[in-house]
Amino acid sequence: MLLFSIKNVFRKKIMAILSSLGIGFGLMLMFVLGAFSSGVEAQLEDNFAEVIGVVEIQEQNPINGRSELPKNTMDILFDAPLGEDIQNYNVKVSLPTAFTLPYIGNIREDMDGDVLQLTGINQTLDQLWKGPTSKITLGRDFIAGEKEIILDSRLIDVDKLDVRLGDFLTVYLEISPLKNVTELFEIVGFYSQDDSGAPDFVPRSYYGYMDLEIAWSMLGKAGLNNETFTSIDLLFPSTSNEQTTAYIDQIIDLSDSGEFGDIFVQAFSLGQFQESLSESFDIFNSFFLIISLITALAGGMAIIVSQLSSVNERRKEFAILKSTGWKNRHIFTNIIIESLVLGILGAVIGIGLGLGIIQLLGSLEGAFSSATAKISQGLVIQVLSFALGIGVIGGMYPGIKAARLRPVEVLKGE
Repeated sequence: MLLFSIKNVFRKKIMAILSSLGIGFGLMLMFVLGAFSSGVEAQLEDNFAEVIGVVEIQEQNPINGRSELPKNTMDILFDAPLGEDIQNYNVKVSLPTAFTLPYIGNIREDMDGDVLQLTGINQTLDQLWKGPTSKITLGRDFIAGEKEIILDSRLIDVDKLDVRLGDFLTVYLEISPLKNVTELFEIVGFYSQDDSGAPDFVPRSYYGYMDLEIAWSMLGKAGLNNETFTSIDLLFPSTSNEQTTAYIDQIIDLSDSGEFGDIFVQAFSLGQFQESLSESFDIFNSFFLIISLITALAGGMAIIVSQLSSVNERRKEFAILKSTGWKNRHIFTNIIIESLVLGILGAVIGIGLGLGIIQLLGSLEGAFSSATAKISQGLVIQVLSFALGIGVIGGMYPGIKAARLRPVEVLKGE
């Protein structure tokens, strides 16, 4: 019966191909969206695992717009009860965006929103934190006390700002019609910086790091406070966002009780931020899944139309088969098998087209060029299962109609 059913599917090749294509396009959409969704979800999970216990603290509502944490902030935290749980920390001094103002919009072609952010770090603390100084991929690390800088590795491939090892990066301490006060930093290395994965038309922030003492010196020359930190990263032994939130509450309590002097601090959980991104993505993922299901079901209607047409044209054939001993279940099973063949063929077409589109999108310079698709065995099984489901559902009504034919009435009509 299996071979008989398969042969019957291709009696009308054009109808069979069109039916399978209708299913295939819907399943292709499901496959492509599923692959990119799995890729983004995997990346979010990896990011969440990396930052689950990380807390960043800054000054709350700074008067001059720049966060200024006192130098003794870590001493205060270590003396508090939560100090015993601090596994690691890193301090940063972010230079004002005015210091790199001429670079804004001059990093990538036609991207006015790109910025270059310069930051001072303590080399020893940063290496323990496994920060940029521990991720040098080209050149070397900066030397403490020297006007040297390491840059974001993504800057190597930008098409407008030309930066190379040995070049000098100009830092603008003052820009005015009367004079420009600048400092030159030698580019001695590039560190590995992963891209956000956002489409290429989304503005990016690029980073450069220098010695902390040198950064303070630059702030002093510009007439700014050079005895503070912009932010401090803390690592706690958290296994959930709830535990991290408990540490944040303790930091806020210290601030409210005046432990940090005249300033108040605010604390952020990077894990909570990643979790909120994941929750937002789940909503989009559900929306895309519904679109895929609707598209695939619309393609599945092609099976019903095709099989109904086939049943009407083969009434005499079914009548003869039933006269020669075929039972209703045999006729019904024959139609279901034919529908399953159409569904499986549609799945093969959909997966094949999906693989091609994923490869194409990955090779293009555009919105999806930096997105990652993850093709898993589970995704392939999901598409195949849905194709089989469409085949069964699409063949049920035509199968029941064919099984109920009465040979005598059909042959009389002929």
